[in-house]
Amino acid sequence: MFIASHASHIIGWPVDEGRALLDELLAFATQERFVYVHKWSVGDLVIWDNRCTLHRATPFPSNDHRREMRRTTVVDTQGDTAAA
Repeated sequence: MFIASHASHIIGWPVDEGRALLDELLAFATQERFVYVHKWSVGDLVIWDNRCTLHRATPFPSNDHRREMRRTTVVDTQGDTAAA
């Protein structure tokens, strides 16, 4: 389900109704009980699956700390993320 901020509407639905459903789903998915906020320590590595996770970067003092980011993309040939 693609419900993050880039989702604008539901195809075949009136825009206001589709937007209302997307807002409701996003509000549910981002409840505090479902949110993980990482508290960084030196040497930490965080990995997530973009197919199954809403994620958002938060501000950080970019001039105070070195930040290294790498991306790996894996092709899902089975189309089944439920088994992951």
